[in-house]
Amino acid sequence: MRMKTRKKAIGHPITNLERLAVELRKIRRGRKVSQQELSDRAMVARRTITNAEGAENVGVKELCRIASGLGYELVLRPKDTVVFEELSTTFKDDE
Repeated sequence: MRMKTRKKAIGHPITNLERLAVELRKIRRGRKVSQQELSDRAMVARRTITNAEGAENVGVKELCRIASGLGYELVLRPKDTVVFEELSTTFKDDE
């Protein structure tokens, strides 16, 4: 008999996909939105939300819908580019 085991949560995200998954979950929880509510807003299956937050295979169209459901947009930017929100940590004064 095969037992179902729960996947290990992402501890220290390494890939872009893992970082995206962690951010999606953090934003959703921070806004106190359930996975079902987000799936209704984004017009995707709840399982798609679960897959996205678990860094599993989700289509780009679905990721865009999820981001939009949270009030965000997905943006591609070159690696090693600093965005305005990161400036304070990039130029942190040495104390």
